[in-house]
Amino acid sequence: MRRKIAVLLAVYIIISVFSFPVNAAAAAEDHPHYLEENASRYEAYRAKNPGLPADIAIAYVNANVDKGFYNEIVTVADPKSVSVLVSKNFALPADYVPQDLVTVSGNYRLRAAAAEQFTAMKKDMNSKGYKIYVMSAYRTYQTQATKHNTAVKRYGLASADSQYARAGHSEHQTGLAVDILQKTGVRYMTQAKFQNSKEYAWLTENAHKYGFILRYPKDYTDIHGFIYEPWHWRFVGVDVATTMYNDGIVMLEEYYGRYLVPGDLPAA
Repeated sequence: MRRKIAVLLAVYIIISVFSFPVNAAAAAEDHPHYLEENASRYEAYRAKNPGLPADIAIAYVNANVDKGFYNEIVTVADPKSVSVLVSKNFALPADYVPQDLVTVSGNYRLRAAAAEQFTAMKKDMNSKGYKIYVMSAYRTYQTQATKHNTAVKRYGLASADSQYARAGHSEHQTGLAVDILQKTGVRYMTQAKFQNSKEYAWLTENAHKYGFILRYPKDYTDIHGFIYEPWHWRFVGVDVATTMYNDGIVMLEEYYGRYLVPGDLPAA
């Protein structure tokens, strides 16, 4: 009896070992954003992240998340797109400067489309008793380089990289990102506890209606590479932001890997 059980167990193990890769590959190929040229990378990334759903793993690999931070950097082809992915894997050209910057909230600047929607969002928030203040918006490549270099000298490279993007990798250079808080006079953004404010709660439910997403959420630092930044909101356009909200897509990397790499949807 023991021998029979041992034989059956051995057969089961053999079948499982040899059939799993085939079944897994077949399941992966069912996803519309599956790219044959990335097949080996999907397999390796899923092996490192066994609990990650296949469709999300595929999207992250398409966005080069599997390559690690600041490795095999790609310069974005269309920095003017409002849905452009700027990350530790995708960089803006050093000489890129948006040509349609306009002033919002004092001396801060955003691109025209982002500024228009931000102004509308801020007005609607004010009408409901919510207050937000702009702390940072557009930055030049050179400004970002200075900020990062200063942080490296003060905190060391690893800590600096977790808090400041390297030059060319900052969303602020796109003119589409804005840092906001519920109060002014804060020296360090983390001290404001914006995530505990009623303003933040409202934004999480409504920002997509104006085309904004929370870019560096909590629990996704392994994907975006930064500390949790509840104050950093990125304009991606109403269509993209609404799709992400309705489909439960948290990371822009996932949206990019699902739609923009395979070309299922045009870049906005």
